Amino acid sequence: MRLLTKTTLNLLSISLFIYLFGAIAFYYSLRIQVDRNVNQEMEKRKMSIIHQMEAAHSSASQPQNHNEVVLVTPVDKALSSDRYNDTLIYNQEEQRYQLFRQLGFNETVNNQVYYIRIFKSLEETDLLIIRIIMIMTGLVVLLIVALLVVNRYSSRLVWGVFYDTVEKINRYDLNTHEEFALKDSDVREFADLNRVLKTMTERIKNDYLNLKEYTENASHEIQTPLAIISSKLELLLQSGEMSEKQYKALTDAYEASIRLSKYNSTLILLAKIENKQFPESKQVSPEAILLTLLENLDDLIRAKKLEVVKKIEPDVTLQMNPYLAEMLIVNLVKNAVRHNVKGGKLIIEVKKDFFQVSNTGSVQPVDENLLFKRFYKSSTSPESLGLGLAIVQKICALYGFKVSYQFNEGMHCLKVGFEDKLERF
Repeated sequence: MRLLTKTTLNLLSISLFIYLFGAIAFYYSLRIQVDRNVNQEMEKRKMSIIHQMEAAHSSASQPQNHNEVVLVTPVDKALSSDRYNDTLIYNQEEQRYQLFRQLGFNETVNNQVYYIRIFKSLEETDLLIIRIIMIMTGLVVLLIVALLVVNRYSSRLVWGVFYDTVEKINRYDLNTHEEFALKDSDVREFADLNRVLKTMTERIKNDYLNLKEYTENASHEIQTPLAIISSKLELLLQSGEMSEKQYKALTDAYEASIRLSKYNSTLILLAKIENKQFPESKQVSPEAILLTLLENLDDLIRAKKLEVVKKIEPDVTLQMNPYLAEMLIVNLVKNAVRHNVKGGKLIIEVKKDFFQVSNTGSVQPVDENLLFKRFYKSSTSPESLGLGLAIVQKICALYGFKVSYQFNEGMHCLKVGFEDKLERF
């Protein structure tokens, strides 16, 4: 939920909560005030009735006001008087009960005690209260709607700088070397936020450039001595003037230098992929890459006596960096060949929305949580660096592909889902 929506909902809920209790309090306070006014009118009417009875010496008096009823009853002794309360009286004409305010009092005329009750209709006052409540409700609702509209409009203006900052952060890329320019704001908090973000971005950019320069220099400087070490060891191995033990030690050192060189190159490649240093993108054909790769691996496939099954849809292309596309396919196929068993099966599928490599191998499935981790090896093959599938995962993450593993009917299946990334011509 967006912050503007959340603040608006909070304001609306609080306003409705306050209005609900305010309306209840307003109704009861208005009701009390109306009852007081009616009581005062009834008190005046009481004095008028007393004067009429003393003047006319009558035992009953019926006023002309249809909203008022007066009952005069002779009694033997005085009853409790001056009692105000609400009561319901059935109206014969309208066939319904009506709410009345009642006042009861005693009056003695010619030594005769009368108990007099005055009933005054509250129907008109109740209708008046309802109209007042409805008018107040309408005004409050109108006021709340106006406040919400004004608040939303003003909030959009105030928070416009914040949303602009968020959008620029999402689009910012260190590799583009674009200036991280943010809008100025007269709101102190947003100005402070932009200032901190600019400072942090500059620091990150400098650290990134320093790390990138170090990585490139380290790659170059390490590769040179490694190449010298490998060449010298190779010359020593070809000399033949050494014991079997020395030859074994030199062989191990030579293989270790070769592996170290491969590790260095692969780790540099991973760093470049993570830093998005492969901006070039064009249409590449997975089929063309596969055919070339299988031709290069023909000797190894023949040595392992693998049955290769190709299920390739024609005219399928992929929009990405050509080098990374080749690395993706090469690592998946080489992994399937390297970990396959002699006389096994290799199935390669290229469809509109996925690329899948399936191979026979160990009879147990591999833990998918470990499969794509760096330096993880599912076998003891000396040729495996444990970085091939890590490269695959990084390339997939870079282009938004989904890579997954399944073990189905003795086949290890690695699938890369392209979804909308593949285009058919």
